[in-house]
Amino acid sequence: MKVLIIHAHENPDSFCSAMTKTIKRVLEEKGNTVTISDLYAKEFNAAGGKKDFTKLSDVEYYKYASEQLSAHNSNSFIPNLKVEMNALLEADVLVFNFPLWWFGMPAILKGWVDRVFAYGFAYGGEYGFFNTGRFKGKKAFLSITTGSPEEMYTESGAHGRTIDDILKNIHQGILGLVGFEVLPTFVGYGVSRISNKERKKILENYETYLKTHFD
Repeated sequence: MKVLIIHAHENPDSFCSAMTKTIKRVLEEKGNTVTISDLYAKEFNAAGGKKDFTKLSDVEYYKYASEQLSAHNSNSFIPNLKVEMNALLEADVLVFNFPLWWFGMPAILKGWVDRVFAYGFAYGGEYGFFNTGRFKGKKAFLSITTGSPEEMYTESGAHGRTIDDILKNIHQGILGLVGFEVLPTFVGYGVSRISNKERKKILENYETYLKTHFD
């Protein structure tokens, strides 16, 4: 299989980055091809806009989604977006690897979704939603770290909801919407406040997770 990891952590020495390295090592050992799109290393611009297109279809009234559809039909996305789009099309498995910020993705990753999951390319136009989405038959999952410990992510915990509740908008409103089969999320809880021994155990558990789902 071809696996695409969208990695969204600035520090290559972070635990979140260690999780990306674990995915790459384990899945390559099993014969898969793994590509990493490191958004901070690429200095990926999170803000979508007119700069995403080599030409505009309507010079009188600008609408971003309409220009995305036009760019898809006329092959007029800028080159760096085409690189991300082509990698997405080639992948059998998509992984978002990121630290959970404010119950969501860092801005740089949300911007990647806004710009790469473009109208006409990833959804809309000739493509439907969910079981008729463009990426039907492909898999995706989230690989995340949190600042809070696991016990806070329960209905009776401080956050008042489970991690799956918190991530529902990504699972259903982004990945599921365009047709991906969403696998269970792997979470490294409270990684900045635990011991190195505990961090090592999380990575060992991650290896088991990866081998179980991609055996």
